[in-house]
Amino acid sequence: MGAQSMTYPSIDWLAITPLIILLGGMMINLVLASLTRAWPRAWYAIGTVELAVASVVVEMFLWHDINENGARVIINNAISIDHFTMFCWIGIAGALALVSLSTAEYLRRESLEGPEVYALYICAALGAMIMTASNDMIVLFLGLETLSIALYVLAASHRRRSESQESGLKYFILGGFASAFFLYGIALIYGSTGTTNISGIGNVLSTEVFVNGDDAMLLAGIALLIVGLAFKVAVVPFHFWTPDVYQGAPTPVTSFMASVGKFAAFAALLRVVATALPSRAEDWRPVIWVLAILSVVVGSVLAVVQTDVKRMLAYSSISHAGFILVGLEAASHVSKADSSLGVSSAMAYLFVYGVLVVGTLAVVSLIAGKGDNATTLGAF
Repeated sequence: MGAQSMTYPSIDWLAITPLIILLGGMMINLVLASLTRAWPRAWYAIGTVELAVASVVVEMFLWHDINENGARVIINNAISIDHFTMFCWIGIAGALALVSLSTAEYLRRESLEGPEVYALYICAALGAMIMTASNDMIVLFLGLETLSIALYVLAASHRRRSESQESGLKYFILGGFASAFFLYGIALIYGSTGTTNISGIGNVLSTEVFVNGDDAMLLAGIALLIVGLAFKVAVVPFHFWTPDVYQGAPTPVTSFMASVGKFAAFAALLRVVATALPSRAEDWRPVIWVLAILSVVVGSVLAVVQTDVKRMLAYSSISHAGFILVGLEAASHVSKADSSLGVSSAMAYLFVYGVLVVGTLAVVSLIAGKGDNATTLGAF
């Protein structure tokens, strides 16, 4: 049998240049670290910041290109290049730079090596950027797992602290369950619509009518999808991992999870419900409303009674997640043309929160001292 030619999707290399910059920088970082003598720990931070800045420069150019030529989907409709994606990429790169700067002092104080930590930061940022740009559920899941696996290792990266090992193990076990829910939700939605493309799902659901209970599979898929993403954004009642993981993980890693991790998960949730499920808003809106109310109330009340600053900030992040969900719930009440206002408001809130939480936890890290031993309110 003769050889058959294979067709490959065309690749817009300029559009994925920010990803290539971070990926290439991460590989160079690890290769140089393995082949040369130990560098000053601050050099790794400076190199990571330079990669983040270079990525932002390209993203600003892409923003201008979108203004001129409009948004587009690339690589066989798997990646969406639009203003939403660029805003998320800029926010992720900015958080990566800020966390890297605060990590240098922490690693010096704890006598830890730097290359692996910064490489994991970059790897997690890559997964987050893929999540925020995904126009396909499978690509979204791959980005989610890339982000999650890097965060599991980062949470347990302080090998001399048992609390760090415990937080990494808890995060890994509960994160595995959440990923299973998410993947099963994708399977059910694919069974109902015949596609995993996010835009394609939206088109199918806006044109097909389900009668006589034929949408039970679809509703189950939407429910499981929301459960998987709700775990990642840490909203009540899927928040139980957050206080323990935030407290046990190294403080710079906590700030990375609270900024980049939450940014990516919320961006994925907003893209899925706003692009794939707007025609089924009547089904998921009550769930989002309940999650928002529970998160604001439970997060605020439990934050007040905490005696550890990192646990208090963990419950504060749960409360903030509820406020962000309010923007999503509000966007579902207006027309599709106006819904972008609610999504934009939620992302702007998340951007500001990410910057503030990185700064707050940087101060906590400086005051806590070696081993993160002084994180109680009395130490402040």
